[in-house]
Amino acid sequence: MREPHHLRRLSCVAATVVAAIVLMLGSALPAWAAEAMTLTFVRHGESAANAAGVIDTSVPGPGLTDLGREQAEAVADKLAGNSYDGVYASSMVRTQETADPLANRLGQKVVVLPGLREIDAGVFEGQSEDSGLGRVGYVLAPVAWTLGARFVPVLGSTDGNAFDARVDDAVQTIYNSGDRNAVVFSHGATIMFWTMMNVDNPDLGLILSHPLDNTSVVVITGDPEDGWTLKNWDGIEVAAQPSLPTKLFVDVRDAVTAPQTAAYRIGQALATGDITKIAKAIRDGVVDVTTKVVGFVPKVVSDVVGSPHRTTPVQSDEQSDNRSLQSVKVSTDDSAPPTTTTVAKKSKKSRGATDLTGGNKFQPGETASAGHDSTASDTPREDTREDTSAAADTADDTTGSSSTKGPETTGTADGDSDGDHHQKAAA
Repeated sequence: MREPHHLRRLSCVAATVVAAIVLMLGSALPAWAAEAMTLTFVRHGESAANAAGVIDTSVPGPGLTDLGREQAEAVADKLAGNSYDGVYASSMVRTQETADPLANRLGQKVVVLPGLREIDAGVFEGQSEDSGLGRVGYVLAPVAWTLGARFVPVLGSTDGNAFDARVDDAVQTIYNSGDRNAVVFSHGATIMFWTMMNVDNPDLGLILSHPLDNTSVVVITGDPEDGWTLKNWDGIEVAAQPSLPTKLFVDVRDAVTAPQTAAYRIGQALATGDITKIAKAIRDGVVDVTTKVVGFVPKVVSDVVGSPHRTTPVQSDEQSDNRSLQSVKVSTDDSAPPTTTTVAKKSKKSRGATDLTGGNKFQPGETASAGHDSTASDTPREDTREDTSAAADTADDTTGSSSTKGPETTGTADGDSDGDHHQKAAA
């Protein structure tokens, strides 16, 4: 009995997809050792909408004000010496106008990438950006994205999967161009939330304590395959090695977002009907989900074991006895010279050193290239207890006195100043 035509066709398609996935998985292995790059994000100068205090995410949107053009010139002066090999901007006028002065100084053209545009405000478009429902409502969903809930949409607009995908694609385009020190002119919400959604050392508190102003600069390093590290947030140098709680948060975030991203990418590919795109989306999804979800427990264990932490020394009976030195008095006849002996054993107790990276400190006036390293460590202290032996006081021979001193007991009080180590974590 011959197999129905539609089943044979389905089998062929399935075999083609599997073969393509296997081939692409093999070709993906060398890509894992990707070349690192530096991305310098710059928020645009003051726009007409900024001056009016309203949310405007329309494309192409308003241009710069006079103050905005002055800010563009000032940031160009500040960044011109950084030898950028590419200048990029979003499809919105205000970023292109901000990028022009720097591009002219570098003798380069501004490359426009639509994926770098601002997060669409949806129902909050045109509302106040300084107060009220618009200000709060616009950022609620992006905050959820940074915590891993990328499926949450901005009301009347996009969700975190679509936002992350379009910015990822723009960054991938920059990477594929060969530029390894690119400057990217984009928008406040896009820079802040995409950065915190993707770097391995996020400090979410910076979004609240230090939101990006016009022409603020953020610097990250890494690559699209191996991930990104936040280096500088508008003059605040960020520790490359995060604290253990931050590492664990990133492990959970990555495990939660990997299936969401894979499902979104596969859905987008299926909509095109292109077998090559479908196979690539499936391959990338399998690799990412396997790495992040299946590898979640080993990654957590690795982070916990490899993280600097305090280890409490185990005390032996001898060390415990030395916490309080005992005085032993040797009794003698009243007629014999009194003798007192203090007996103790030598012991030396050391504490393990804990070297931890501290929090970020904002240095006013610092640029992305001149940040302040902010690290702190627990300095190990070493308590050394030495035993003392005291001989009994005898009569003073030089006085020739016939009087006898009464018995006197001397002892050594060993104050143990073990303080608790406080682990300082920086996000």
